[in-house]
Amino acid sequence: MTSQTIHPVLGVGFGPANLSLAVALEERDRAGTAHFIERSTDFQWQREQLLSGADIQNNPFRDLAMPRNPASPYTFVKYLASQGSLTDYLHLNAKFPLRREYAGYLTWVADAFRKQVDYGRSAVGLSLVQGEDGGEVFRVETDDGGEYLGRTVSVGTGRSPRVPPAFQRSLGPRVFHSTRYLSSIERLGDRPLRVVVVGASQSAIEIILDLLARPQVQQVVSVHRTIGFRLKDTSPYSRRVFLPEFVDYFHPLSNAKKRRLRDDLRSVNYAACDQDVIDRLAGAQREFELTGSERLLMKPFSEVAVSRSEGQRQRLVLRDVNHLTEETLDADVVVLATGFRDFGSEQGDEPYHPLLEGIAHRLPLDEDGVPVVARDYSIELKSPADSPQPLRVYLNGLCEASHGMGDAGALAMLSVRATDIADSLQRDLLRDHEELVASGTSP
Repeated sequence: MTSQTIHPVLGVGFGPANLSLAVALEERDRAGTAHFIERSTDFQWQREQLLSGADIQNNPFRDLAMPRNPASPYTFVKYLASQGSLTDYLHLNAKFPLRREYAGYLTWVADAFRKQVDYGRSAVGLSLVQGEDGGEVFRVETDDGGEYLGRTVSVGTGRSPRVPPAFQRSLGPRVFHSTRYLSSIERLGDRPLRVVVVGASQSAIEIILDLLARPQVQQVVSVHRTIGFRLKDTSPYSRRVFLPEFVDYFHPLSNAKKRRLRDDLRSVNYAACDQDVIDRLAGAQREFELTGSERLLMKPFSEVAVSRSEGQRQRLVLRDVNHLTEETLDADVVVLATGFRDFGSEQGDEPYHPLLEGIAHRLPLDEDGVPVVARDYSIELKSPADSPQPLRVYLNGLCEASHGMGDAGALAMLSVRATDIADSLQRDLLRDHEELVASGTSP
C-alpha cells in the first residue's frame, strides 16, 4: 500500500465521549497519538435539542475532567471563570445548568483540540488492511472517498436511533427522530401544524413543551404505551448506576442477570422525566382543560400500529395496548422521542454498532451472538495465528448492555470511562514503543 500516516489512536466521532478521551490522553502527554474524525462541520452537542429551559440533569462538576483531575484546565468551573460568569452561575443557585450553557462548555474544551480533529468527515466503513510493516491496521473510509489508518480505533459516535417498526419506511421531512427535532420543525416554517409526539421520555416532554410554545402548532398529541409521564428515580441509591463501582459490579454478570438488573433500574433513565417538566406540562394541560381547548391531547396506553403518508399528512392507526381497540389519527408531523438501540439479541436491538460490520468476522461473540467487550471498553479482535499483537477497538459510550446504565449517554461517566480507556491505551502505546526500540526501528 502507499505510504500513509498510521495514527496510534484513531477516534471516530468527536462528541463528549471522544472529547473526554482527548483530555485524558493530553494529561498523560499522549495528545499527539490520537486523531479524530467527525461528521459535523464543527463541534456540536445535542444541537437539535437545545430547547428553551432544558437542563442537563447531571451534576455539572462530574464533567470531562474534574473527577479525575480537579486541577485540570478543562473543568466546567474553569470554563465559567474564563467566561467571567462564575459568580453569576453560583448566584443563580440552579441545581443543574441549562443545556445551552453546558454545550458552550463542551465547545470551549473542543476548541483546544481542534488541530487533532478533521471535521466534516463522515465514517462509512471500517476494515482491516496490511500496513507497511506487514502487520494489520484499521482503515476508516469516509463518505468523500478518503481514508484514515489507525492501530487502534475508539468509536464514539453514539448509538443508533430507535425507530418503531411502523415508522421505518416513513422517515422524512415530516416524520423524524428527536435527534433531528429543531432543524426539522423549523424547516416547516409558520404553517399550521398538528404534531404527534411518540414516547414518554424526558426528550418527549421537553419537545411537547417546546411545541406548545410555538404559535403555529395548533395541536400536540402525546402517544405513549404507559399511563403517562412518570417521575424519574433520582434517589442517590438508584443513581449509583452512574458510579464506577457499579460498573465493576455489573460487568462480570451473566447477560441474563444484566438484563434483569437493567429492567429493575429502568426508571433511573428511561421513560421517566424530571419533576419540573412534569409539573410544567400538567399545569399546561389543566389550563387547556379549564378553557375547553384540545390543543394538547394525551393518548396513554397506546402504540402506533400503522403509519402511512396520505398527501401532506401522515395517517396513524393507534392501538390500545390493553384492549386492542384501534383509532385513526391524522398528523402533519410525527416526532419520534423513542430513544436509542441497545446492543443485544432482544427485539429492537442491534448486535453491534453498524460501523463494525466490516470487521464483524473478527469480533469475539458471547452466547447471545453479541461482541465481548472487556472492562476497559475494548473488543479484542480474533487474530490470525501469525499476528504478533491483538488489535483492539474501543466502544466509547456505547456499552450500556455490557457496562450498565452509565454508558447510556450519561455525562456523569465521561471522565471515568475516558480514564479507563486512556489507561488501557497507555499500556498498549508503551508496549508498542518498547517493541520498536527492541527492533531498532524507533525514531
